[in-house]
Amino acid sequence: MLYLSRLMLNLRQRDTQFELADCNQLHGRIMSAFPVVPMGISAREHFGVLYRLELLDDPTLARLLVQSNISPDWSTLPAGYLASVSDGRDNPAVRSIEEEIGRVRPGMRLRFRLRANPTKRVSDRNSEQEVKWHGKRIELRRPTDQIVWIERKASDSGFRLLQVEVGDEVAIPDMRISDGPKQHGRRSSAGQRLSFGVALFEGRLEVIDTARFVETLCAGIGSAKAYGFGLLSIATLPGSAP
Repeated sequence: MLYLSRLMLNLRQRDTQFELADCNQLHGRIMSAFPVVPMGISAREHFGVLYRLELLDDPTLARLLVQSNISPDWSTLPAGYLASVSDGRDNPAVRSIEEEIGRVRPGMRLRFRLRANPTKRVSDRNSEQEVKWHGKRIELRRPTDQIVWIERKASDSGFRLLQVEVGDEVAIPDMRISDGPKQHGRRSSAGQRLSFGVALFEGRLEVIDTARFVETLCAGIGSAKAYGFGLLSIATLPGSAP
């Protein structure tokens, strides 16, 4: 089974403010809703946890989406961590999305949203980068590089980006890319600083290979999945059935 949790966070609460400023603290808070696993096993990978934090027009609220292969227990959240909402839904709201994923078919066209950490590994033979970066991952900040990155990920993940014409015989991905502020944190075990580039991809896609696409929905896309990146969210488009 696959579950999606929606939590509306109260940004007036001190614990919430602190954890949203440190991606490692937020990771720990989310994982506290899942059972303990044996030493040496990644709980995030074991329970298929992916999440995305979304800031809203209301500066006192934030939306946290958490996907997992078991239903989380959010009862241990501190008092006041969640906001009072009046949209008729529970907070937190947890539902199975298994049926929706089961409807995915080749040729289906969908809207998507992906908050990602686009990177590339620097080759040991790369003469344009300093030697200290060889073998390491670096951020992709230019839109052209980010487009190449998401197109490559799409090809590996069972879908393609739909195109839109912008001139005579010119077509580009029907997609918007928004760069957010860098995400920071500190790894508590060693005090190591964490820093991640942020790119939000929103657009339209077409499913090519159902099995690979569903696997991607479950496993996520790109690096830094433990820190709020990689969750691919989809929604149907009118006339999306092949």
